[in-house]
Amino acid sequence: MSSTARIGLDVHDVKQLFSTFDPSPFHEFSLNSTAAQYIASQAWYAKRDAKLEIALSIRGKPAPPEAVERLQEVMRAHFTRLATSEDQNFRQLLRTGVTSLAIGLCVLAFCTVLSRGVDNSSLPDGWREGLRDGISVFGWVANWRPAQILFYDWWPVRRVRNIYRRLAEAKVVAGVPGKRTAAADAVAPIDTMPIEAGPT
Repeated sequence: MSSTARIGLDVHDVKQLFSTFDPSPFHEFSLNSTAAQYIASQAWYAKRDAKLEIALSIRGKPAPPEAVERLQEVMRAHFTRLATSEDQNFRQLLRTGVTSLAIGLCVLAFCTVLSRGVDNSSLPDGWREGLRDGISVFGWVANWRPAQILFYDWWPVRRVRNIYRRLAEAKVVAGVPGKRTAAADAVAPIDTMPIEAGPT
């Protein structure tokens, strides 16, 4: 049975959670960037199998039903949009990794053939060995970027996408701020957050 991770939001006015200026066509479904990043960062530290729940309070008191319903609607639209965008980034990253790997392997094969040709040439020993090793190293370096993408770069993007999906499905409830929650306008600086919640 999965546990529930509660993220507390205590604000002076529920309107401060929403964007006050947004030139995009999604104005009515945008979270304030600081609040969105706080929520996403709190979700980052929650257990991966835990259901997320947003406890909304206004000045230490449970938020009224209309505020809870409004935040639920906005969060669902906001994080669904971010999850879709992050999924596209994830797929594009994998395509880039596969394409780069194909190019890297071709370069490596060419460099291997070329280094063997140099090894069988009549160049002086020092020149022959240096040129052969340089070509061989170049062939392997050409595969550094695809290896980085396919071994390391994809999983943080996938994790962020999954967090956005969980937040889109998170339930918003009326609650009071607990010991481990903070006001949405009194969170850590944005550049200390582990992930971004996207432009709003």
